[in-house]
Order: sequence, then C-alpha cells, then structure tokens
Amino acid sequence: MRYIIAVVAVLSAFTSMAVASDDENDPSAITTALASRYLDAYSTYDMSKIEPFLAEDAVFFDPTSSTQNADGGPFMFDGKDAILNGLGDYAAQYKSFTLDYDIERQYESQGHVVFVATLIWTVVDREDQIFSGAAPIVTVISIQDSKVVRHTDYYDYKDNAQGKISG
Repeated sequence: MRYIIAVVAVLSAFTSMAVASDDENDPSAITTALASRYLDAYSTYDMSKIEPFLAEDAVFFDPTSSTQNADGGPFMFDGKDAILNGLGDYAAQYKSFTLDYDIERQYESQGHVVFVATLIWTVVDREDQIFSGAAPIVTVISIQDSKVVRHTDYYDYKDNAQGKISG
C-alpha cells in the first residue's frame, strides 16, 4: 500500500511539473501573466511600479473618460513619459488613490489581454475625506516584446457608484 501511495505521489508531482513547464513555454500564458502583473502595478497608482512594464512608445487611452480629464477630453497619453506624468498628476490630486480589479473574466488573443471586471476604487482627498465607488470596466492590455504597448480602458463612469464614506 505504501508503494502505491508513493507511486501516485511521484506521478502527481511529474504531472504538476509538466503543466507548469507547458505554461512557462506557452506564449498566451506568458502574455497573460505579464499583463496581470502590470495590472497589479497599475492598481497601486505608484508610477515606480508601473514604469518597468511600459514600452517607450506605449499608449494609454480611455475613450469613456471624456468628462474626467481636466481639459474635457478623454485620457490619452502617448509615450511612456506622458503616461507616467499623466497618471501621476491625476493621482497627485489625492492623498491616496487605489484601485482593485474584481476580475470576472480574462482572456488573451494575439498579444491582447482582455480583463472584464468590476473596478473598485478608493481615494482620500486633501481634506482626509474618503470616497469609494465601483462600476464595470473592460481593460485591454496589449503586449509586444514583453512590454505593455497599449492600455485601453472602457469604464462605466455614468453608473459609477460614488460616495463619501468617512471624513
């Protein structure tokens, strides 16, 4: 009986290793993992965490944000420096700014990783008031040569449940 248990354990270990090896060589899995790590960094709004992921010619675009940007147009940042400055300036309005993606579905196709989620956000303003909200979002992260070349958000600003929660 011990022999059978040992054989099952060894076979199980080899099967697990084979699956891990397949994932390590699967371009789709590699791209998805990179996009997921980038999204984790992006969620912190810490530019030093976001910066290593971005290609020099990366683009950030949120066509649904036309009422959110100071100039009345949508968020559109062209180039790594513009992204870091634009997102950094946006976050600098607040004492803290955090995002949490509650991912309902994700998939990769031809270097584009699509995340369908509920975006939960919390900000602390300069007067220490805390605001929070949540709404649906679709985020598409495009990867080339192991770098993010495009981040596109489609966010439901209209139905964003926004409210002061303390302060």
